[in-house]
Amino acid sequence: MCSIKSVVMESTDRLYIRLPEEHNEFLKSGEWDHGIVVTDLNPHVTNSELQAYFQKFGTITESDITIDKSSGWPKGVGFVRYSSSEEAEAAKADEPHTLGGFPVWINKIVTPKNRFDTQHRSFQPNLCVH
Repeated sequence: MCSIKSVVMESTDRLYIRLPEEHNEFLKSGEWDHGIVVTDLNPHVTNSELQAYFQKFGTITESDITIDKSSGWPKGVGFVRYSSSEEAEAAKADEPHTLGGFPVWINKIVTPKNRFDTQHRSFQPNLCVH
């Protein structure tokens, strides 16, 4: 039994979920965007270079490289969101990848399509995972 009725969110940052293949049934519980997380990025790789490299696998709807707030330096992690799960799968399947002269690692991710209510910043979960 799930006792949480609602969760108050303090952040409007996007939520990225790496979901193992055996739990794909979970994706039937809502609408999802599909993408990849790229790790071990060369700190000199730009968002434009990230997009240019991964656009060969499909239509990129969003991309970002994570920056450390205190130092201002890239953390070596990038996110690429595609218009379909097949495009994200194609990027994952084409491993190994080399970007900026270094090998990078890819994991498929999903993000909830419906953004949180920005006025109330609350999310009403209808699924309880234990």
